[in-house]
Amino acid sequence: MNIGRKISTYTKALGLSAVIGLGSCGEQVNKAAHVNIDTISCSTKKLISILERGDREATRLINVPKNTKIITADEISKYSPNDTLGALYYRVYAGKADKAIRKINGDKGTLVTVGQGITGLNSIKLANGQQAFEGDYISEKMADSLLNLAINQKDSILKANIADSTYKKLKQNEKDAVIAYLYNVNESLLQKAPKGKSFFENLSEENMGIVQSKFNVSPSAECAKAGLAKRNLVKLLIFGNGKIYPDKVAKDNFEKQINIVKTHKKGNKLLKEVFDIVKQYGVDSLNLEKTKKIVFNK
Repeated sequence: MNIGRKISTYTKALGLSAVIGLGSCGEQVNKAAHVNIDTISCSTKKLISILERGDREATRLINVPKNTKIITADEISKYSPNDTLGALYYRVYAGKADKAIRKINGDKGTLVTVGQGITGLNSIKLANGQQAFEGDYISEKMADSLLNLAINQKDSILKANIADSTYKKLKQNEKDAVIAYLYNVNESLLQKAPKGKSFFENLSEENMGIVQSKFNVSPSAECAKAGLAKRNLVKLLIFGNGKIYPDKVAKDNFEKQINIVKTHKKGNKLLKEVFDIVKQYGVDSLNLEKTKKIVFNK
């Protein structure tokens, strides 16, 4: 099974609201500790795609004119969806969680979610300056462009906020987990702390157990609790290369996320998906098996 198909399988299981395209990763990811981190790697694109794509709102369309980049919502009826023919397009849509949050806050209108977060009212601005609106379909190339742009932005934030020596020493699994974390947390919140050292300060000083303890994005709506806990667990395990550091707060955070997932009616299934995703990413298999036994034997 190729990486694109694997990602599609797991994105469906996650059910999160985002519509960024897949990177063109053609080879399997190497062991996390041995991957070159000098460039944005295949594993970074793969992880972000798994965690941020959400339900795959894509279709293969026949009779798409050559070089078409956006098919508008009112034009879509002119095309016949077909799973085997034509170019791959991704649908721009508004995330359900975002609608719920805005309703609670009394905000009007609908925001479109695209990978790195909310980018504009009812539309997304593409890398070439064009706009695509909710219900439109954008080409795979455009989706890839948005993905690459977003990852580079998050990587630049990471590099700017930690010591250069630490950045160069980051293992690929650590870097990927932090970049994925930056998708859900404003960097300003990681630059400061109510007490003690901030996330970035601890990372700069290579206090990896403390850093791992901070992978904890809280939901803005009740319906998002299990999904966010699931993502938190994936990031915790990838950052630790399959294990949780012997840090009390890291262990407490891990337990907390597990308990949140278990409250869901499909909790055990969701937990299994966590370990499937982490295994697919490519962490140390012995570490992961030990952690898995601890979780499922409780």
